[in-house]
Amino acid sequence: MGQMIENMKHIVSFSGGKDSTSMLLRMIELDMQIDEIRYFDCGSWEFPQMIEHINKVEEYIKRPITRMKYKYDFGYLFSRKTREKGTRSGKCGYGFPTMVYRWCTGKKMNVLAKGIDRKNTTLYIGYAVDELSRTRPLSARKIPQKFPLIEWGWSEKECLEYCYSKGFNWNGLYKHFHRVSCWCCPFQGLKELRNLRKHFPVLWKRLLDMQEKSWNSFRMDGKTVLDLDKRFEMEDKQIKLFEE
Repeated sequence: MGQMIENMKHIVSFSGGKDSTSMLLRMIELDMQIDEIRYFDCGSWEFPQMIEHINKVEEYIKRPITRMKYKYDFGYLFSRKTREKGTRSGKCGYGFPTMVYRWCTGKKMNVLAKGIDRKNTTLYIGYAVDELSRTRPLSARKIPQKFPLIEWGWSEKECLEYCYSKGFNWNGLYKHFHRVSCWCCPFQGLKELRNLRKHFPVLWKRLLDMQEKSWNSFRMDGKTVLDLDKRFEMEDKQIKLFEE
């Protein structure tokens, strides 16, 4: 038993968001054992501000962050030609992720779990107390997990305030988004998609282009990015008329 504890490896799953950032910084403050910090780079789907944040954190903590990637960029998988047989026969690429086929999350989790000795590893995940229902996704991979933020009783709001106090602000991303994941994520709320269109027009244009290439609609309710664009444009006009 003593030998197993001695050889136990402690890995931090680091997304770069407010929760995992606050968890990592606080673990270091408490001098908790950390053998590796793993970050999955979504490539062209990642906010440029997030890449800058990862570099800033690495410089701040004076420790290396292992940047892990799938063998293909998500942008390529989204639109590339797929096999001729199966449910996507004749369709181009994986298309937008859905609740039934959330292919991006699956590939991310598989990459992050790569090479882990499940018997002698503890994985630290940054779920806040607001997210108790999310503490099960990796259970199928049978990797022992710990959720320090939940143990500490930290909420998402407290995590963000803690990061701000340490000088991390993601160049304002959290002023526009409640959570920061891939900028083209179809699971974002309408408020965040409005903010993406308003404050990040270049990325919104890329999202419109993605819809043209995709064989499926952006939203689960059948709404396309173009549908949302028209809706937001109409709402902007109504607001302008009201203000006048």
